[in-house]
Amino acid sequence: MAIDFRRKAILFACTLAIYPTGSAHAESLLLVSIDAMGPDYILKADELGLKVPTLRSFMKDGSYAKGVRGVVPTVTCPSHASIVTGVTPSKHGITGNDPLKSDGFASVLCTFASDIKVDALYDAAARARIETGSVGWLNTAGSPSIKYNLPYTDPYKSEIAIKFQEAMARPDGLLTDLQSKLGSYYQDADEAGSTIRLRFATEIMNRYKPSFMMFHTVSVDHTAHANGPWSVEAKRAMEHEDAVLGEIITTALANDPDTVIAVVSDHGQAAYTRILNINIPLIEAGLIEIEPLTPGRAVAVKDWTAKRWGDAILLKDPLDAAARARVSDLLRRLAADPANGIDRIIEGVEVEKLGGYPGASFVLAMKPGTVLGGSYVGDRLVTLPTTRGTHGYLPEVSAMNASFFIKGKGIKAGQDLGVVDMLRIAPTLAQAMGVSLKDAREAPLPVFEAASGKR
Repeated sequence: MAIDFRRKAILFACTLAIYPTGSAHAESLLLVSIDAMGPDYILKADELGLKVPTLRSFMKDGSYAKGVRGVVPTVTCPSHASIVTGVTPSKHGITGNDPLKSDGFASVLCTFASDIKVDALYDAAARARIETGSVGWLNTAGSPSIKYNLPYTDPYKSEIAIKFQEAMARPDGLLTDLQSKLGSYYQDADEAGSTIRLRFATEIMNRYKPSFMMFHTVSVDHTAHANGPWSVEAKRAMEHEDAVLGEIITTALANDPDTVIAVVSDHGQAAYTRILNINIPLIEAGLIEIEPLTPGRAVAVKDWTAKRWGDAILLKDPLDAAARARVSDLLRRLAADPANGIDRIIEGVEVEKLGGYPGASFVLAMKPGTVLGGSYVGDRLVTLPTTRGTHGYLPEVSAMNASFFIKGKGIKAGQDLGVVDMLRIAPTLAQAMGVSLKDAREAPLPVFEAASGKR
């Protein structure tokens, strides 16, 4: 019996070490994502003529990356899921910015927490009885681990969008209650929208004081898509988000002066001026069959053997060797023409190694300046009259680098981490809170002072 008791005691102690059970072991954490914030907005602020004092302070008072090498694909939803789970899209299940479409309402970005198939930071916090709040974070709707939650939805100002957002907010009635004091929560993806989100986030923080708070803003991404990265409009949005960040940090530190603040982004952006509509050559090769065109109506696909998925190509039957050979031949002929902007073709086991596009047969590594488009009719190659911004290129394209800044009690000051792997962010934040993730396998970043004795 004594041996059994000792074994049980050892097992219980090990369980506590892996999964802390009480908030007494936890630290407060504020996690802010500024969508599409490339690190150069901060690291080269003087050169770019940018005033971003809040983020610049992290370079002196905290630790920061010169760049964060992202996941495949380098788009919003998969990247945000990797930031909070520490695993690749193929493992966590968010493999693209997949649409939700129902009864005439469409949300082009990911919504539901149940679509993430692995352990996330907010799940680890809930196990440790740490209360979590979130405003604008992706793939969080319906999460039982987030106590105060205004999940991300598209900023449509329609009646159905309002009902959709109110239904997803948690606890029930939270958004209605907040709006009775703060006015409408509904916003566009611009600086004014970020200010509205800030107002609601700080109200949640002041009222309920969650120890783990997540906050996501999108105006830099929105303006860079429309006007190009580093444009006047994008830089103005970046300065605005820096001011928003300063205000939410002030609120967090008022609640707990020892709060650790982490600022991340999901990806950078690159300029592009050309679109390769890959569906058109697929149609010409008989690999996609469309219904007869009807003026005023969208193109309908009747059948397909191969189709575009982001920068990948799916085969309806991956075991169809003849179809694979036809697609491979077509892609190589397209890649042989430099005007098409295809850098190289990735296939077979090399696709699996990317950690994204599970089940795809081919991935096209595009040259910066050209993106894959999805039009079924028109010109194969389209040149735009103005420069725009994009992401989704493979992480090897340096313009896709995301950002990571962290400071607070116990964080090393003035430390340049170099270029880091995005999958190391979640383990680092878990260590900052004093919790453990079940599925992340990468080591935390070396941002903690050894003498702090807290982590």
